[in-house]
Amino acid sequence: MIRTSKTISAYDKNCRAFSKKFMEFKQYKERISQFIHLLDSGMKVLDLGCGPGNNARQLILSGKEFSIEGIDLSEEMVRLAQQNVPGGIFRCADIRKINYPADSFDAVLLSFCIIHLNDMETAQLLKKVAKYLKNGGKLYLSFMEGKADGFEKTSFSDDEIYFYYHSLNRVEGLLKDNRLSMINVVKQGYEEQDDSITTDVFIFAQKEQP
Repeated sequence: MIRTSKTISAYDKNCRAFSKKFMEFKQYKERISQFIHLLDSGMKVLDLGCGPGNNARQLILSGKEFSIEGIDLSEEMVRLAQQNVPGGIFRCADIRKINYPADSFDAVLLSFCIIHLNDMETAQLLKKVAKYLKNGGKLYLSFMEGKADGFEKTSFSDDEIYFYYHSLNRVEGLLKDNRLSMINVVKQGYEEQDDSITTDVFIFAQKEQP
């Protein structure tokens, strides 16, 4: 698909600029830190759309021990993640095509990765994630509300990237359909280059017992 190939090409080309902006981005680090408090040392974590390893690195630096596997479709992002988190396992793959046995992970991170998936792809991914999580397993999910879907330039890339904007109500419904119960929801503003404000949504959820 053109939207996917152009988006990944932009991430490959601008991966270091992305890393420079978001590796220590305060607002996002605060959310991951809050999520880490829900996790126990020794847990197995899957980081989908792992980028340069910014979230995985924060997990490692938390003082808790985690087994981390990260996946991203950008080869350059995966290379950076391997450098930033030497103890993690990172590979280049399409998160829409992943396949793991049921109950493989204690926690899954979906940090701003469904922003590149349409509604159907998002529904399919969340169904898979619910399967991969153990009962009681935790989900970190973040996405954006508020604009029309389409190609955009960003603060880290003049090359256009395709973004999807999801509805909190719809995402909540998908989580409920897959036995993922809400623990916490936070909305906060993100200032764009043109001074407009995009709404970032952060959800912590837990897989319910059958």
